[in-house]
Amino acid sequence: MKILQINKYHYIRGGADRVYFNTGKLLENNGHDVIYFSMDSMDNVPCDQSKYFASNNDFTRFSFLQKIKKSTAFFYNKDAEIKLRELIEIEKPQIAHAHVFFGSLTPSVLKVLKKYNIPVIISVHDYKIVCPAYLFLNGKNEICESCEGKKYYKAVTNNCVKNSKVNSMFFALEAYYRDAQFPLTKYISQLLFVSDFAANIHKKYKPELEAISSRIYNFDPMIGTSDLEFKKGEYFLYAGRLSIEKGLKTLIAAFNKLPNLKLLIAGNGELMSELKDIASENITFLGFQNNDQLQKLILNASFVIVPSECYENNPMAIIEAYSKGKPVIAANIGGIPEIIDDCNTGYIFESGNIEDLVEKIDKASSITQTEYEILSKNSEIFALKKFSPQKHYKELIKLYQKALSSIEMSN
Repeated sequence: MKILQINKYHYIRGGADRVYFNTGKLLENNGHDVIYFSMDSMDNVPCDQSKYFASNNDFTRFSFLQKIKKSTAFFYNKDAEIKLRELIEIEKPQIAHAHVFFGSLTPSVLKVLKKYNIPVIISVHDYKIVCPAYLFLNGKNEICESCEGKKYYKAVTNNCVKNSKVNSMFFALEAYYRDAQFPLTKYISQLLFVSDFAANIHKKYKPELEAISSRIYNFDPMIGTSDLEFKKGEYFLYAGRLSIEKGLKTLIAAFNKLPNLKLLIAGNGELMSELKDIASENITFLGFQNNDQLQKLILNASFVIVPSECYENNPMAIIEAYSKGKPVIAANIGGIPEIIDDCNTGYIFESGNIEDLVEKIDKASSITQTEYEILSKNSEIFALKKFSPQKHYKELIKLYQKALSSIEMSN
């Protein structure tokens, strides 16, 4: 089968990009021909299809004047339409699997795929379909469902996108345009949700999506590929973006109260300087880490911590930790509780609650090596059952076949 993978970035900036690459590799390892479509960037991983990539249209990084100049491309990227058409004419894929593309490649890709009668699967990595700001957070970084999947003007009144009226207006207008011109039920075959939480909240606000919705958890290609020592490390680890919704201020406040415990923070983001100013000496900022460095950090950690204060979907940070036999301390929010077996694969704490997090960290640090080995082995077993590449592939291929069948029946 020839499969077209589509994503905003062709390099790893976050969990969605990692899933995009992991999925492509998984399909290739199982004998499929995989081609890619993305935006052009100096950071891109080398790719045979790069000459067809659309010009960079990363709206979130544009200045105010650039936003005005490129505003039409934010709604409909004509260059992406042209380049994708050229790619399809040459490669002739049988099915398309899209990841993150709204506001960059835009629904222009859906128009092209429909013209060529190519079934489309969309992996839903965020909440863009029902929330213009895609995180269900308002400008005050509070959980917000005011738009209810259709009242997008409330994103402007609540300054939901970067606490800016201008940004919020663009994102709200894009959501109205997308719903009116490109209703998903007419342009795609299947929505692939990676958590039950995400699937349910989408169906809550857009019930029409239920008929085209499936849930398949993310996977880690490293699960089950090596023998693990289940050894308790000497530090706790956070790995990810340094942004407001990730709960890092809560995490640092907790470790400020635990000066004898060591926390390593791996990643970059807009909060770096501010977080360093409030962190005590037991907290070390490592900055960006490449994949090999990150895997080594996870392997030598005691616990991985995911302190999110937003509706996380199916965090790769947890899955990657489990693949190394590392238990996790994580916030009880979004899709996280689905993949933490409390007291068996780690500990859950109330999101944003510093004292509860301190209690769970203190508990984790005080367990014996024998108790730690039990948690660690449970984490690996949990991962093998739910997040193995083999399990993911079988479920994904069934979804592809379902999408192909729906196209054949409609012809």
